[in-house]
Amino acid sequence: MITKDVTGSTNDDVWELAAQGAPAGIVVAARRQRTGRGQWGRVWMSPEGGLYFSVLMRPGTPERTWPAYSKAFAEAVAAVLRAECGVDSDVIRVKAPNDVVCDAGKLCGISLESRNGAIVVGVGVNVFHSARPIVTDGRNEPAYVCDIAADYIAPSERALDDLLGRLLDSFAVVMEGPVE
Repeated sequence: MITKDVTGSTNDDVWELAAQGAPAGIVVAARRQRTGRGQWGRVWMSPEGGLYFSVLMRPGTPERTWPAYSKAFAEAVAAVLRAECGVDSDVIRVKAPNDVVCDAGKLCGISLESRNGAIVVGVGVNVFHSARPIVTDGRNEPAYVCDIAADYIAPSERALDDLLGRLLDSFAVVMEGPVE
């Protein structure tokens, strides 16, 4: 895993590594992104306090099955966040195809980009409030893990690192099995 304080985009970083022959499972994580993006090229605001990472996959499955990874990764993130927050699927749920939400708004966005037989899975989780609020166009108001989970009282690198570890463990399971 490669960690950075600031990067342009963890997706771009992973694509660069993929072009150099990096193996499946390589991860780039950052505390902040300057040019993060979501699905369909939308801007993903990535201020400090969030968790931003990308993972390289080289699936051995037909490309026609790859879109199913979107839901599988969203379900994996939702399951980890539910466990972290001590809530059930009525509180934290997946909004098809790839967002993790709660009543207050969007907790996490996931993007899948594919090319040349590889997929880069990009993930952005709103964990702690940032010093500068995230401004949206009103469609996807941000929600924060710290507002749901009692253990996330103050921003800390340890909390972000621990959460990243649990998310990557859940992703490993998704990457090993078939998707439907």
